[in-house]
Amino acid sequence: MDSRSVIGFLLIISLTFVWLWYNQSQMPQRPPADSTGVEQPARPDSARMPEKPAPDLSSAGRPGAQPAAPLPSPAPSGIRSDSAQRVISIESSLLLAQISNRGGGRLTGWTLKKYDYYRGGQVDLVFEEAFLTIEKNGLEVEFMDRDGKPVRLTDFDLFSDFTGNSVILDENTPTREVEFYLPVANGRIVKKYIFYNDKYSFDMIIRFEGLQDYVGPQRWYSVKWENGLPATEENVAEDYDYARAYAYQNGELNEYDVSKGENKPKFLSGTRTDWTAIRNKYFLAAIIPHQPQELNVALSGYGFEHEEHLIKAYSTSLGVNFPSPLPAFHADTFTVYLGPLDYEVVKRYDANLENLVMSKGYEQYLRPISIAILWAFKRLHSLIPNYGLVIIIFSILIKIILHPLTKKSYQSMSEMQFVQPEMAKLREKYKSDPQRLNREMMKLYKEHGINPLGGCLPTLLQMPLLFALFIVFRSTIQLRGEPFMLWITDLSRPDALFLGGITLPLIGQSIHVLPFLMGATMIWQSKMTMTDPKQKAMIYLMPVFMIFIFYSLPSGLNLYYAIFNLLSMAQTHMIKKKMHPGNGENGKIAQEPEKAVPAKSRAARVSKKKK
Repeated sequence: MDSRSVIGFLLIISLTFVWLWYNQSQMPQRPPADSTGVEQPARPDSARMPEKPAPDLSSAGRPGAQPAAPLPSPAPSGIRSDSAQRVISIESSLLLAQISNRGGGRLTGWTLKKYDYYRGGQVDLVFEEAFLTIEKNGLEVEFMDRDGKPVRLTDFDLFSDFTGNSVILDENTPTREVEFYLPVANGRIVKKYIFYNDKYSFDMIIRFEGLQDYVGPQRWYSVKWENGLPATEENVAEDYDYARAYAYQNGELNEYDVSKGENKPKFLSGTRTDWTAIRNKYFLAAIIPHQPQELNVALSGYGFEHEEHLIKAYSTSLGVNFPSPLPAFHADTFTVYLGPLDYEVVKRYDANLENLVMSKGYEQYLRPISIAILWAFKRLHSLIPNYGLVIIIFSILIKIILHPLTKKSYQSMSEMQFVQPEMAKLREKYKSDPQRLNREMMKLYKEHGINPLGGCLPTLLQMPLLFALFIVFRSTIQLRGEPFMLWITDLSRPDALFLGGITLPLIGQSIHVLPFLMGATMIWQSKMTMTDPKQKAMIYLMPVFMIFIFYSLPSGLNLYYAIFNLLSMAQTHMIKKKMHPGNGENGKIAQEPEKAVPAKSRAARVSKKKK
């Protein structure tokens, strides 16, 4: 969570209490009685941006030409590469993948059909050209030969006996295998992909055939994902703020974050490893071994400043042990997930990947509530295919559930207002003796059966729900790109109503409307209880602060609060009407002795009856 969000949360909490106090002070008062992997250094030279629709890092112009690639090192002896290039396309119901035999049979494209860049075009999680100073990302397999030289599959062009250049997966052809191989000495290395129609993942089998005398004495090889994931969101700073590298070992999540000053690789060795992964805000690349075993993991990364943003690139490496002695035929299978960080989707892999959803910083403490809210949202969305309407219906349901607390809060505030004249007398009488004043106040509360925290406690109980809602709106992929109506085209981002080329000071060429609507509902709500014209300026202070805080927050959250405030006004009106059934002369409340705020409190009445 960035510093601005922390400050925002603290302001929200502080202002909530100020608002409670203010509303409590504005309740009508009765007149007084007679008696609320490897560290990579950041290179300063810029590289050419990819031509695919990429996140908007271009506000200061496109970077310069791509720097010349370093000269390749001599290939280890006994390896033969293919000279012809082949690119194979695999299309499923969820994605379009491209694999090239060049660079070790590597992915050159992984386009998700259901997710778009904010500027148009479908999200591609593989960038084939250098992105700023970050080299192209993707999978790598590496080991040491008997001479101690590294063998990286991406340094070679592999062979394939696959016929055709494209595959379309559907219900009739739910899976398809694509195999590449590299002849090495008297054997070969095989990389086999197995793709599925209904998954964001593929299985990758790495097979070593007849290489007993070729593999070096290290007796292990690495499977890596290098150079992270591209930024996919308009708010690049927030996208990279979520970027991390992880390893899940022995039921414990290990995190690596360069923004916390971790600029050296983190090595985790000799431990049962379920998976290793790299994420950005909404998407995930994970390598899951089919047989969890004691694996060495290296998490590494680097960051650099670009246009006042911290750009981060992570790599992760699984060190897989060879059997000893290495047999003539040895294979390992991995599942590689490359898709949305969707709680229900990743949970299906039964590998605890869902632990990465809503787990950043403070989010983990409210995670059970957030997951319950997300579940409710998805169930409602299955019936109502518009998340804006889902938010409105959800706010109504929450208001109904919280009605007893709200009613109790109003009653407590009313009771506090009833004894205000007596409290004022005590403050005046004991203004030079604070300790005696506290004792007399508590005595007064006890005499009238009043809980001084009764007005605030119900609201405090609602705070975890409100913060959990903030997490859902800000962090989950369900609301990403989901429109509501009119100018509200993405509930995960601020609503922007463009002004037709007009530029306003501090606002720019677009205005976020919902925060102002939310502020207007707060003003309207406060006017319902205002009785002192001298306090008129106060009803505008809190809404102005809230507009400032919420202006850059997701439109879904602003929509929820605006609707919630409207419902609160209706609820307050009904409670007041029930507690105060009619109005007498001169606007004074004509209260029924037992239904309205009593002339004597509950405790006082009981005492009177006993007498």
